[in-house]
Amino acid sequence: TTPATLERFTINLTITNLPYTSDLENPQLAKFNATRRVMNTLLDRLLKESSIGPAFQGCETTDFRYG
Repeated sequence: TTPATLERFTINLTITNLPYTSDLENPQLAKFNATRRVMNTLLDRLLKESSIGPAFQGCETTDFRYG
């Protein structure tokens, strides 16, 4: 069989209990990286248990913004 083609998709979330600070703008800072790790872990768990779970390969948080 032929391997499945990977497709990227974007999910935008509003996190109401995470106060935004300027540290979340800079991927070089510890707060950004710690928050990214937590988000990736939580989203991975959620999506692996969803209907796309069998094909899901993982997620990557790219940025945070105020709003």
